[in-house]
Amino acid sequence: NCIILDEVDGADAKSSISALVDIIRADIPPPGSKGKNKGTYLRRPIILICNHKYAPALRPILPYARQFDVQPPNPERLTGRLRAVLAAEHMSVVAGGMLLHRLVAATGGDVRSCLYALQFASARARELAIKKRERDGIVSKGGRGDKVGAVMVDISSTLMAALGDKGNGMKDMQSDVSNTVATVFRKNKSRNGQQNKRQKTSRGTASGKVAFAPKGVDTVLKVVDRFGDNSKTLDCLFMNVNRVSYVDPTLDRCCTAFEWLSSADTYRSHKSNVAMNNSAEHMSMQKFYIPSAAAAIHLLCCVETRPDLTFSTRPLSDVHYQSQANVSLVHRFVDGLAPRARRGVGGGTDTVVSDVIPYGLWLLSAGDGKHSLSKPVSSVDILSAEEKLAFSAHVETLRALGLTYVKDEGAFDYKNPNAPVENVRLEPEIDKLVKFADMDGHGRKEIPPLLKELLAHGATVATLKERESEAQIRVGDKAKLTPKSADTTVTPKVPEKPPTITPKKQPTKAGSNSSAAKNFLGKRAAKAKEAKTARRAARVGFDRSKKVKLSNTGSGVEISKVIRFKYQKGFTQAVRAPCQLEDLL
Repeated sequence: NCIILDEVDGADAKSSISALVDIIRADIPPPGSKGKNKGTYLRRPIILICNHKYAPALRPILPYARQFDVQPPNPERLTGRLRAVLAAEHMSVVAGGMLLHRLVAATGGDVRSCLYALQFASARARELAIKKRERDGIVSKGGRGDKVGAVMVDISSTLMAALGDKGNGMKDMQSDVSNTVATVFRKNKSRNGQQNKRQKTSRGTASGKVAFAPKGVDTVLKVVDRFGDNSKTLDCLFMNVNRVSYVDPTLDRCCTAFEWLSSADTYRSHKSNVAMNNSAEHMSMQKFYIPSAAAAIHLLCCVETRPDLTFSTRPLSDVHYQSQANVSLVHRFVDGLAPRARRGVGGGTDTVVSDVIPYGLWLLSAGDGKHSLSKPVSSVDILSAEEKLAFSAHVETLRALGLTYVKDEGAFDYKNPNAPVENVRLEPEIDKLVKFADMDGHGRKEIPPLLKELLAHGATVATLKERESEAQIRVGDKAKLTPKSADTTVTPKVPEKPPTITPKKQPTKAGSNSSAAKNFLGKRAAKAKEAKTARRAARVGFDRSKKVKLSNTGSGVEISKVIRFKYQKGFTQAVRAPCQLEDLL
């Protein structure tokens, strides 16, 4: 006459456990008291079954309970007991010892799990036995015959199918990431007070002595293997090595731990020959080396107290994405370099990041002294002569590096939400790749946003002038390459007119004026004059035909198709630039 509560470590401490504590602490009423005055008190034994007796929910009840640590039974004794159960149920196993030992090992010595496995295997075996006897005609369906329960049934085939190839098909031994990482960094406490009790392994050393391995290492290897995600395990170990407070005054353990992690990380690389040629061997190498690295981290960094662990690998993913974005930014910068500057860049992206970009950003700083560009002006005329020289040098540097300044539309000041924010940044944003910090007051000074706009405008104007001069040079070169003779005169080619049909002349009356009829009101006089002028110009050697005027920027677009707009800021910033109709749609 008792009460048994199983899995009590998962109960609610504020409701159920507190109620049990109140019942245990209640006083027994004196004999002869009335039933109404009797309170709830403990009248029979209560057996609480749990997996972790030191769970936070069980702390209030531990001082009032007597604790019993139930150990798993001996495998040989449990195997013998299972044989007795099979004999009592009229079941047998042909290879009894081997299969039953596999069953005990797969369930971890859990008696209840072993009995459930035998029950399911026997039910399947009885069903197969009934079907076989019906096919043989021993028992007719719906008729009377020998009872199957009285006949010895062999469950070897069904039990072997239930166990599977690896013997882990009966009990769910899957582990999650939190349990896996906590097992690696938490030191196991042995039952007899000794920590990390060593047990013998079946493998010997080269000297003939028996090697010993810590018991926690075997536990870590099993937990990592049950978790199954070796890549996730390695990332979580890397994130938590520096978060665990273990004793390491010389940093030797920390250095060794990261050496193990970096060595195991090489087996995740997809650029190796094994990964590109044999994926199955690549996965098997990960399955072997990454758990070994986890066991090494356990020996180096495990602690007795509960460590502050994190199970999120989001920072590693953010670093990976940022690295890819930085590589793309470097390629954009290299593609935008001027041809003469691109020829001098060699060694790949590493050389660009370490040598070119830092020096280029230092040249694009505001500078010091008379040549500094630190005045927030809106016109170049306000600058001094030295500052104008620095302005020109800055423009040439921007053009050589293929950079410019653009307004950042997404800038926002959280301290002053209503204040306008003017943020002008580099494009491409190579300043994100380099930071000049801790330079004792000699850091890089930023140029004011207004002056950055002037610099960007100056670089644009210089680029347009260079294109126009190049177009004029190309036109001059073509004129020089055209062969000309001193004795011959080049007659411009007059466009041919389509043939006209001349009507037959009709007899005119005497006294009629034919010229007045042709040039009535002067309609054909202008055309006749133009034709006469063209014939005289052809004889002399000049082309008096109308030419199509092109744009002055050297783009080759007709001037009638160019739309001009005016950009004016301040009082000396009037600029005219060509713009096509398609740019405005």
